[in-house]
Amino acid sequence: EASATEDYYLISAIKDEGHEVIEVDFPKQLDSVKPSHDFVFIRDPYISDQNGKAIILRAGEPRRRIENKIIITLLEQLYVKICEMPDKSGWRADGGEFFYCAKDKILFSGLQRNSLKGVEFVAGELDIDKVILLKGTGFHLDTFFTPILNKNGYIAALIICKKALEPTSEKVLYQFAEQYNVPLFNIPEKDALGTRKRIGKFAANALSLPGSVFRPDYFSNPIIDKKLNELGISVNITPTSQFQLSGGSVHCVTNEL
Repeated sequence: EASATEDYYLISAIKDEGHEVIEVDFPKQLDSVKPSHDFVFIRDPYISDQNGKAIILRAGEPRRRIENKIIITLLEQLYVKICEMPDKSGWRADGGEFFYCAKDKILFSGLQRNSLKGVEFVAGELDIDKVILLKGTGFHLDTFFTPILNKNGYIAALIICKKALEPTSEKVLYQFAEQYNVPLFNIPEKDALGTRKRIGKFAANALSLPGSVFRPDYFSNPIIDKKLNELGISVNITPTSQFQLSGGSVHCVTNEL
C-alpha cells in the first residue's frame, strides 16, 4: 500500500511537469523465477536514445539477465526499435550506470557493473560525442551522481558525492565542469547511499528531465536547491521509502523512452 502511494505521487509529479508516463506491469513469469530479480528497477535493462530506439543491455549481475530478455517484449509493444548488446563474455552494462545527456551528446558511465566493452557498444549505438568514465564505490553510478538539465535539455549542473568517487575520476569530473562552465555541487555520503553504519537518503538517485529533477529527499545543504532554482530548475521531492529497502530510488524505477 505504501509503495502504491509513493508510485502515485512520483507519477503525478512527473505528469505535472508536462511529461507522459507509461506504466509497465510487472511480468508475472518472474514471480516463479529463481534466483531473485529486480525488475521493479526498470532503469537497468535498457537505455534509450530518446528518439524511438532502445539498446537492450547485458546485466553486470548474471542472474538479472532474464530482465534484459523480458524487457524486449514490453518495448516491442510500444513500437520501439530494438538493438541488443551482444551476449559476449566481458560485455556488461546496467542502465543505472549511465546518464545519457542527449542534447550535449555526452554519456556519463560508471565502471562498477559496466565493462569498457559494454560502454563502448552503448556509446557507439547512441552516436556519442564524449564519454565521461566515473569510477566510485557505489554499485551503480546513480547512487552518488546525477547531472541536472536546463529547460532546453542541456547540462546545467552536476551533483556528486566526492567521498564515493575515486580521485582520478574526481579530477576528470571537475575538469569537465570547468570546461563546460557548469556548477558542481558536492553532497555528503548521507545524501547518497550512506555508510556501513547508517543508510543514506538516496537523494542523489534522481530523475533529471529538461528543466526539472525528481528526488526522494532533500539535500543536507539547502543552498544547492536554491542554486538549482536560480538556474530555472524545478525540484520535486517524491519519497521512495519502499524502493529504498531494495537499494534503489527514483532514477532506478524510471527510464526515458
